Parts: sequence; structure tokens; C-alpha cells
Amino acid sequence: MDFDLVLFVGVGFAAQLIDGAIGMGYGVIASSVLIATGMPPAVASAAVHVTKIPTGIASGLSHWKFGNIDWLVCRRLILPGIVGGIIGASVIALLPIHVIRPLAALYLGLMGIVVILRALRWRQNLAIDAAPKGRPGIVGFLGGLFDSFGGGWGPIVTSSLLLQGREPRLVVGSTNAAEPVVAAVQAAVFSFWLGAATLTTIGSTALAIMAGALLAAPIAAFLVNKLPGRLIAGAVGIILIGLNIPAVVSLIGRLL
Repeated sequence: MDFDLVLFVGVGFAAQLIDGAIGMGYGVIASSVLIATGMPPAVASAAVHVTKIPTGIASGLSHWKFGNIDWLVCRRLILPGIVGGIIGASVIALLPIHVIRPLAALYLGLMGIVVILRALRWRQNLAIDAAPKGRPGIVGFLGGLFDSFGGGWGPIVTSSLLLQGREPRLVVGSTNAAEPVVAAVQAAVFSFWLGAATLTTIGSTALAIMAGALLAAPIAAFLVNKLPGRLIAGAVGIILIGLNIPAVVSLIGRLL
């Protein structure tokens, strides 16, 4: 097997293991790696969203098996997430590559900072409010909108729902269960704007990432309350910042 494909299987496995355990990381990690290899941001985001459909279904089924899903919250995330995803995917597909590449890197780097800040405030045994406050629909819209730029559904939706006082186990499961529906619509929008032929050029890469993620999905669902969330989230943030620093520095250099 080609070494690059083996690498992408590993990327998919690690990204899904982290995402399934703490509710964030799959999209931003996979997109950052693909963009770092030279793939255009819109194509990278499209490829990741295609892989999110089967991997997200596997993750959702795994969380359902372990009782980690609040179906009311899940349903309230989906429709607003789809609307936000359509808008975001259209924007990134239509912007010129020389504009979107540094912006995507900047966004992904900022997501790394967000994840690190989340790690610093992490509470594995977070106190749960009797009546969680906040509207999942607004969170879903923002998650779908910014997720199209290379990932962000997990960091935005998971963190926001946790801050509303919801149970971490159910937040992670519900976020993962809603994601493949939103991702399917985003993939269709990317296909419309970029052309289906564009997506076929990265088919082997997407399949390799998908294979690794499918292997990790049931393991992540089992470990959702077992892994040290603070350390994992912090590591994700550091990786994202490291992968995207070169493009951000290049952008700053051009602006100066």
C-alpha cells in the first residue's frame, strides 16, 4: 500500500478517536493535514465532509449503543446546522484560492486556540444544571456555518452546549449524531459548486481517511468518559496551531 495512504488512514483514525471521545477535532485535524499537503482548502473541506457521512453515522450508532445521545438536542441542531452549512460551503467554494487558503489557515489556527482554551477550562465531572440554558438551534447554525471552512462543528457546538450546562457525555454523543446529516448537505453543496469530477480526484485519500475513522468510531464511543479530556483537547489545539502557523505567518508577511 502507498505510504501516503497509510498515513491518511492514521490521520483518520486519530482524528475520529479524538473527535468521538471529546466531541471535537475530526474536521479541523483532517482539513489541516490535507491543506498542509497542498490541497486547495475548498477541495480539502469537501473531501473531509464526504468522509464525515459514513464515519459520522458509525460514530452516532456507537454513541447510541452506549446511551450517549439526547435526541431532542440532536434534532434541534440539524436543521439550523444545514442552513449554516449551505451558506458556509457556498462561500468557501466561490472565493479565489489565493484568498481562501490563508483565511482557512487562520481560521483553523484560531480553532486550535479555542480548543486549548477549552482544555484549560475542562471539567471531566462538570456540574450539570437542572435546566440547561441556551438554544441548540443557534449553536447548530454557527457550527454548520464555520464548519465549512475546514472544520469547527465540534469545537463550536460541543463547547457551546457544555457551557449551557448540559451533560458532557450527552453533548458529545448528540453532537456526533447530528454531524453526518449536516455534512451530507455540505458535501452536496461542494459537489454542486466544484463539480463532482473534482471530488473524484481525491477519492483514494478520502477513502483512506474514512477507513481509519471507521476503525476508531466504536473505540472512541466506549472511551468517551475514560480518556483525560483536558490533555487530549490541549494536544489537538497544539497540533492545529502547528500545522497552520506557516500559512498564517505568510499572510501576515504579505499584509505588512
